[in-house]
Parts: sequence; structure tokens; C-alpha cells
Amino acid sequence: MDPVECGHSAPAAAPGPRTYRTPSGTAWVVREPSPVPGTVVLSATGEFDLHTVRCLRQALAEARHEDGGRTVLDISQVCFGDSSFLHVLVAARSADPGFVLAGPVPRQLRQLFSLSGTQRMFTIVKDRAALGFG
Repeated sequence: MDPVECGHSAPAAAPGPRTYRTPSGTAWVVREPSPVPGTVVLSATGEFDLHTVRCLRQALAEARHEDGGRTVLDISQVCFGDSSFLHVLVAARSADPGFVLAGPVPRQLRQLFSLSGTQRMFTIVKDRAALGFG
């Protein structure tokens, strides 16, 4: 499926993967088919900052509008996240108590969570297998 550039309307929900990209191409989020009904699986990759976080925000907003369930965000391939990235995660958690982060959590993000005191705010699992799917 063609990538969805952040800031543009996404096509209607489709059963297959969908990619949300920043115009710069340094960050993207893939919505993957979920083996668990009622669960939206997103996988984030790249560097997320004020200029690139829009694609993550859009992917999470669309996931929130799905019927029921929870959202799992795989952050294992995020190499950088700043306060705007953290703000989007906090907002996602506030809107969805079932929001889960899947690792392994990169060192930079562990430091971000630790320094900001937000690590306890999130449900973080070591990897997708801990949730019963890969």
C-alpha cells in the first residue's frame, strides 16, 4: 500500500499494512495486521521530533477511533524521541488506558522516560511476544 504522508487524509481502513511517513522520510509508522481482534498494532521507526512526530500522532489518532480494543506501539526501532514524541505518547496513554508500548526499548528512550519520570505511566512489555504475538 502507498505511504500516507502525515498531514494528509489517510485512506479508509484497509486490512493490510499502511505506512504513515514524514515528508523528510526520517520517521514513519506502519500499521500492521493484528493477530488479536480488537487490537491495533503500530510499529514506529526513525527519529521523532517536533518536525516528524505528526505521522505518529495521525496513526495513533486513527487507531483510537477503531472499535473497542487497545493499541500496541512497537518502539524498538525508534532511534530518537524528544519531548514532542513523549507528549504524543502521554496523550495516547491518557486517551486509551489500554495503550501498550512494546520493546525492546532503545537506550535513548529509556533515558527519556527515566529523566521525565514517565516510565511508570506506560505499560511497557519487553517485546511483542510478551503480548502473545510477534
